[in-house]
Amino acid sequence: MRFKVIDANSVTSIFRTLAEFMPDVTLVGTKEGIKIRGVDPSRVTLVNLFIPKGYFHEYESGEKDLLTVKLQDLIDSLSSVRKNDSLTFELKESSLYVTLDGEFERTFVLPILSGEEGTYPSLQLELNAKVKMLTSTFSEVMRVLSDLGKTVTLSFEEGKLVISVEGDIGSSKIELTEDSGLLEASGSEAKSTYSLDYLEKTVNMRDSSDVVELNFGTQLPLKLRFELPQDGYGEFYIAPRAE
Repeated sequence: MRFKVIDANSVTSIFRTLAEFMPDVTLVGTKEGIKIRGVDPSRVTLVNLFIPKGYFHEYESGEKDLLTVKLQDLIDSLSSVRKNDSLTFELKESSLYVTLDGEFERTFVLPILSGEEGTYPSLQLELNAKVKMLTSTFSEVMRVLSDLGKTVTLSFEEGKLVISVEGDIGSSKIELTEDSGLLEASGSEAKSTYSLDYLEKTVNMRDSSDVVELNFGTQLPLKLRFELPQDGYGEFYIAPRAE
């Protein structure tokens, strides 16, 4: 397995987001691209990510190549990434070679862990409400609400998304429509409550994705789908909190 991207920052943000949910990750290389699936240790969030072959400047993989690494080691190796760096991953025997190339070249050699492709049940969910917004809008909403409470309630009715938080120090409510903050809004009435912390953990995706889609239903998981170039995506299914 070997792949190279011109924009190192975008891929780095994906791995930083994954590190918020799990200690290690298995990359499954196929002829079509890279697939990543996993569940956080508390089993609140299911991650499903696909980076297509066309996303990369250079891409090589067999029918199914597996690469498992400790995410903290990977994040540490990418801590020096700069704006104009390219990034190359290359699997050689029992090591991963991570190369950042910009003003000068830096190569890090990381150990490969024993791992296998995750198998998870297919989620067949009827999620009534669907809205799209810029990831910058989503990140700003999370920033505004982050210190006010531990849970966030999403409600959708007649094209309006209401995001509300109540906590010990106060409460806040943000209303978004297609005239104010939303790119698209469709579906029927829905309302559910989630851990605010888990939604906040996804905001690093703003550096790799321009648009996020939220799908949810009443007392059903929230599906956050971050759009990536070339029809790639990063999906996060977050379980609801009991009211």
